[in-house]
Amino acid sequence: MRTDLSDAADGSDVVPGYRPVSVLAVFALLAGMLSATAVFSPALLLVPLIASALSVVALKDVSPRGDGDERGEVEDRKTGRWWALAGLALAVGFGMQSVATSLTQRTVAFRRAEASAAMFLEMVREDRLGEAVKTCLPQVIPPMGMGVGAKATPDVQERQAEASLADMEIIQNIRKCGSAATTTLRCVGAEVRFPDSWAVVVVIGPCEGRSKPLEIRMLMQSKPVTRGQRMFDNWMVAGIAPNVGQ
Repeated sequence: MRTDLSDAADGSDVVPGYRPVSVLAVFALLAGMLSATAVFSPALLLVPLIASALSVVALKDVSPRGDGDERGEVEDRKTGRWWALAGLALAVGFGMQSVATSLTQRTVAFRRAEASAAMFLEMVREDRLGEAVKTCLPQVIPPMGMGVGAKATPDVQERQAEASLADMEIIQNIRKCGSAATTTLRCVGAEVRFPDSWAVVVVIGPCEGRSKPLEIRMLMQSKPVTRGQRMFDNWMVAGIAPNVGQ
C-alpha cells in the first residue's frame, strides 16, 4: 500500500484538486483598491492604468490551460480569477470617476473665470474703479509714490490704488470702448506658471479710436476663502494685458 502523494497517473507530486493562488491576481486586487487615489488628483491616473494592465496579465495567468483531459474537462492553472476581475473593475471604475471629476471641475473653473472677468470689465466700463480695485491682486496695480507728508491710511491707499489702476493704458483702452460695446469672453485653459489660475481672452468692439476690436488677456486666480464653517472660491484678477499678437 502506497502512503505518499505520488498517486497521480502521470507520476507527479501534485495533489489532486489543489490550485495555487495567483500572486498577480492578489497584486491586481490591491492595485485596483489603490486606484481610489486617482479620484483625489488627476496626476494619479497612472495608478488605475497600471492596475488595469496588471489585472489583464493576472487574468491570463489564471486562464485555463491545455485542451482538457480524457473527460473533456479543463482545469485552471491557478485560482484568483475573481480577484483579478475585481481589481480590473475597481481600476476602470475609479479611473473613469477621476476623469469625470476632473472634467467637471475644469468646466466649473472655466465658467467662474469667465464670469469673474466679465464682472471686472463691467466695473471698469461703468467707472466703478473703486470696486474693480478690490477684485485685483496686488501685482496687477502698479505702485504709485506717496506725496511728501502723506500718510498710508486705508483711505489714502485705496485712492492711490484707484488712481494707479486708472492710469494703466489697458484700463484706459477698456474704458474707451464704453458699456455698449459687444464683449466676448473665452477661457482658454489653466495658466501653468501660476497655480489655480486660468487665462481668459476678451474681445471688445467696436472701440473709440480703434479700427479693430480690443483684444486682451486676463489671468484669473482662485483663492479659497473661509466664511463661517464653509469654504468658497474667491476669484481675483491676477493679470491683465493686451493679447499677444494684438
